[in-house]
Amino acid sequence: MKNSHVSLARAILMICIASMMLALIHIHYTSFYSREQSVANNRTFENNDNQHEIYDNSTPPSDPDSEPGTIDLPTPQPKPDTQSKLDTQPKPDTQPKPDTQPKIDIPPASPKPEIITAETKLSFTTSYSNGTVTKVFKPAFYKDPQGARNEMGSFLDTLAERYSQETIASKGFFSYLPMGGGNNQFSSLEKAALLAKDLNRTLVIPPISPSSHIKLWSGPRYSEFYDLKEFSVKSGISIVEWHDIKHTPEKPTADLTRHWTEYSEDFPCIPNGAIGIKNKNLYDHFRPQFLMNFKAVEPPVKDRTMGRATKYAYAKDVLLQDKDARNPDVWKCLSCPYFLKGPSLMDRAWKEVGLHMRFTDKIEGMVDDILDTLLPKSKDVNRRHPEFIVIHLRRGDIVTKCKKGQSEQECLVQIEEIAERVDAIEKKRRIKALHATNGNNANVVLERLPVLVATNEKRQSELKKLEELGWILLDHGDKKFDSKGIEIPSKAIKLGTMSSLGEFYPPMIDAVLLTRGDYLIGMAKSRMSQLATQRGAAWYGHTTMLM
Repeated sequence: MKNSHVSLARAILMICIASMMLALIHIHYTSFYSREQSVANNRTFENNDNQHEIYDNSTPPSDPDSEPGTIDLPTPQPKPDTQSKLDTQPKPDTQPKPDTQPKIDIPPASPKPEIITAETKLSFTTSYSNGTVTKVFKPAFYKDPQGARNEMGSFLDTLAERYSQETIASKGFFSYLPMGGGNNQFSSLEKAALLAKDLNRTLVIPPISPSSHIKLWSGPRYSEFYDLKEFSVKSGISIVEWHDIKHTPEKPTADLTRHWTEYSEDFPCIPNGAIGIKNKNLYDHFRPQFLMNFKAVEPPVKDRTMGRATKYAYAKDVLLQDKDARNPDVWKCLSCPYFLKGPSLMDRAWKEVGLHMRFTDKIEGMVDDILDTLLPKSKDVNRRHPEFIVIHLRRGDIVTKCKKGQSEQECLVQIEEIAERVDAIEKKRRIKALHATNGNNANVVLERLPVLVATNEKRQSELKKLEELGWILLDHGDKKFDSKGIEIPSKAIKLGTMSSLGEFYPPMIDAVLLTRGDYLIGMAKSRMSQLATQRGAAWYGHTTMLM
């Protein structure tokens, strides 16, 4: 019995000794791990001693003054203006304190115009101190016609405000309706600019509007293609663009395009040339783009033609007599200056307006790149491109200008006739070269000039004639591929302008390119050709002719 008690006591003693040993081992390793973790933390923060802020999701370092083996509870994240304790070892006093950090001299930024931003349930509006306003419409805009009209405001109120602020030097504003194709719209612009000049008013220029040639909802600003600032300086005519005074959605939904009259405001304007009398549906796309509802203004008593006058001097006199009841000193408008006529009117329009309406450097550069692609390298170090002949072969709807009973061959200039003109140009070049040698070298041989053709001709039989003559056809289309993805061969170089830049760029690029040809052959019945000959001769001294 005694032995049993001794054995039990020994067993209990052994268990106690083992428990004590396990406890000592646990304490040892816990302390060791804490010291190692502390050292690791110190290394981490020493490597990051250049950091003055830590991310919001990082764990704050333990307090360096805490004893090893103790557990540090998370502490609140330091505030932005409070320096965190990241180091556990004292360091030389090279780290600046938050309130004594060195200041870096940063050059002052260019002064920005003061802006005021407002938001409503239908739009975001930003007004700048220079008078420019930008507006972005929300989707709800299209669901509330009355609210939309209120959001857009009245263009007449905008003009009246500008006028009252004396941001212009003229006596109010003058505008018109753009009608017809792009070149006819340019003619309207020329005559409207003359009226604005004679009336001492600022011309409000509509955009280049869509037409039967370009069937879109809206068109681009003139300033996208023409240097309007330089024009204003050289012509002395003050101008603004409609985009700057009337803010409408740039990408309207189908609902708006179908029901734009529900969103529009009245557009008071004196009709002329019988355009717009009795609120007829005008042939233009400017009104829906800017949500304008044309409203014929009753002409003053002096206008006994009831808006049918087309004489420039008479129209100017009527405008001087006009007194709009709402804004008598701010706004004047004539429905369609295109139809105005008068002695030397076209001469004035060109010399005082068209001559100064030069293209932007941007689109001129595009044409340079195209000529680099189409023409051989110039052998003259003083020229980027070699001499070339350019032809504007207007076809398509030009037949509408044929006289009744005329056949197409009688009405339209035939390609064979144009080829004869090209030969005549080459003959004159050879004679000039012979004269330069004083007749001592009768065997002078000149390389024929490259010939570029801008045309809307679609008939394959006619296009084949151009190809056989070796002329280069301007093609703004894209490369075509078959069902296997193999490119379909084409004699014309595909420029891809239409798909990459949109429908307004091809005709504008052609307009610029026509001015560049050292020799230009155009069609007498085409306004585009007429403008090109004026520009090419006046700007560059090129040889131009109309057939």
